[in-house]
Amino acid sequence: MRRPELAAVFEQSQVLGYIGPGNIDEHIEHARAHLDAANPTKGSRWCDLGSGGGLPGLVVGYDRPDLRIVLLDRSTARTNFLDQAVIDLGLQQSVEVLTGDAAVVGHRSDHRGTYDGVFSRSFGSPAITAECAVGLLRLGGRLVVSEPPDPPVERWQQTILHSMGFGELEFLVTSPRFVSISLVRPIRNELPRSWKKITKAPMF
Repeated sequence: MRRPELAAVFEQSQVLGYIGPGNIDEHIEHARAHLDAANPTKGSRWCDLGSGGGLPGLVVGYDRPDLRIVLLDRSTARTNFLDQAVIDLGLQQSVEVLTGDAAVVGHRSDHRGTYDGVFSRSFGSPAITAECAVGLLRLGGRLVVSEPPDPPVERWQQTILHSMGFGELEFLVTSPRFVSISLVRPIRNELPRSWKKITKAPMF
């Protein structure tokens, strides 16, 4: 069912260049697929990594007001937009907007190891996404990543993911596709590294 107020937010986001071209309803349905892939428990805390124009975080927060959602992005322009979108959609009680570098936020005591899950859609390569997410996840928390339609098998390297503290990869061959992976061991203190190191020398 189309929600006019939700569509209006993403129409504006698209005009501003914060989300890509394409049908707004399809963007929203793709975001909703993250909920199906993650199946988050009631009251759990999730981070939308690199929220940008609000996909999937705003949709998740709109559909599941019982969840605690943090929309994280390093761009002040984007987080200013997200702040207003949260107000327009009446989500102030359950959705928080945070401006910051994910690699830095992952070392902050109020965020490190505090999330039940992390959503990621078009944030970066698997190596960059996994390293930025690992500092945010509690033990047992899950990273849920939207995948390309026909991803190469070697996109995710299980051995290195194990060294980061992750367990086994789960490939959800749905439409759209997702990868889900849980944090099963305490992470090394140095992870995540600085954004410069993550991007210049990704772990895989």
